[in-house]
Amino acid sequence: MHAQNRCRKQIAAILVCGLLVLAATAKAPMSVAESLDEQVALDRFLSVLVAPLDELSIDVTVNVNSRELGRGRPNNARLGGFWDIPEGLLPSAQELAFWEAEFSAGQLGGIAAISCGKCDLTAASADFLDSWFNSSNSQRVFISFAAADTQSAQDILTVLRLAEQPVKILTDHSDSALAGELYATAGRRLVVDSRESRRLDSDVTEFAYLGERSRRASESIFSQNDASRGLGLARNEPSVFLKESLGDEFNQSTIEEIIVPGGVALGESARLNLTPASLEFNGNSLILIDDTGKHWELPDQALSDSRALFDFVERSALIQSDAIVDIDENARVSISSVLRDTDVGYEIMHADTQPFVFISNLPVTKSVVIDTFVKWTQSPDKSLSFDTEFEVRFLSADNMRIAQTRAALVYEYQSITGQVLYRDAWGREARRLNDKVDYAGLGSSMEKVAHYAGWIALFRKLKDDKVPFLRGRYAFMKINNEGRETPSRY
Repeated sequence: MHAQNRCRKQIAAILVCGLLVLAATAKAPMSVAESLDEQVALDRFLSVLVAPLDELSIDVTVNVNSRELGRGRPNNARLGGFWDIPEGLLPSAQELAFWEAEFSAGQLGGIAAISCGKCDLTAASADFLDSWFNSSNSQRVFISFAAADTQSAQDILTVLRLAEQPVKILTDHSDSALAGELYATAGRRLVVDSRESRRLDSDVTEFAYLGERSRRASESIFSQNDASRGLGLARNEPSVFLKESLGDEFNQSTIEEIIVPGGVALGESARLNLTPASLEFNGNSLILIDDTGKHWELPDQALSDSRALFDFVERSALIQSDAIVDIDENARVSISSVLRDTDVGYEIMHADTQPFVFISNLPVTKSVVIDTFVKWTQSPDKSLSFDTEFEVRFLSADNMRIAQTRAALVYEYQSITGQVLYRDAWGREARRLNDKVDYAGLGSSMEKVAHYAGWIALFRKLKDDKVPFLRGRYAFMKINNEGRETPSRY
């Protein structure tokens, strides 16, 4: 019995020694700031801030909405970003308007930092802006903070200056122009997350996302459908679809929804015979600059129309849809939210009513206007022009309730002359068309749509190729594009 007790004591001693050895050799626990987000170590901008901000009781994280952090109230102020605001997603016009309004009201402030290692740059405004515009998306960092977190913002500013990063703190609420310009062109948006900032009643995206927790097995606070369709924005749009799903003369429609889409859908990406390097706005017009440094003038168009079309391309990319307008059988109008109450939206809506004015002898239920090819070319006078090929299609459902093109009229629009030329017709019901059809009249009724399609294709091409639009972007986004009111029925 005594032997057994001695044996048990020896085993216990061995186990205790083993535990002591393991404890001695175990890795020291990570600091609070380090444990918040291991990805911070891989982040060029945030990684150098972790240690000095930890000394000031400010934590650092890549995603403030992570499941570990999202809904728990932060004990310390926290500098972080958002998975749902990825690098390169510049603020929309609406986001800019919200941010400026709350900045002017003294509710929030900002820090603009150029993440470029040790930069040789003075604090002069002109020099800072010039370097800001010449920096990549990852380098143009903007940190928003609630007014109650000004001390934390000052601490972050001090650390950035010690790290020799060019910075601007924006707290002069009487002058929102510089703050707005920097926010409008920020390539990366961060926020100071705190108990105070979560209490802020704000429409600004960065603050509206605070306190939200990412979904299970995801980094996003949105469902998969919302995330893939522009964070739920598609709910306020016409039926979401890409015009390619309508098929063409040689390929059948691939639309899976049990609907017959109609209206106007524009989604081509322009063909260019130059390589664009940047887009600029000089206060009067948009200028395209190619890779050789040449400046190219774009065709004349009301600035309000250009702004509306630019907004549509931004929204279209977010929700993955080409649909602009649709008028149902009860004459109810559904239109892209960014084109509502604009002249562009009104013109396109009116054009949607025209196909059946000119074509009435087809056994179809819907019409849809789509662009099929857009090419931009240079002129000797350093201006650009474009040609748009488009189709007016007449659709009905097959026995599976899937949209099918029964007849399509092919047109070409030339921006130099402003003329629309009829080219061809195809489809099983095209034979029903006869010489009495006013092809020219139908084409002319689509002139505005064809013109807008050319611009949409250009903006889409520049977005696809990630061509910078920074200089003058702020002034361009401030253009008032309000126009004729969109009726609820037409």
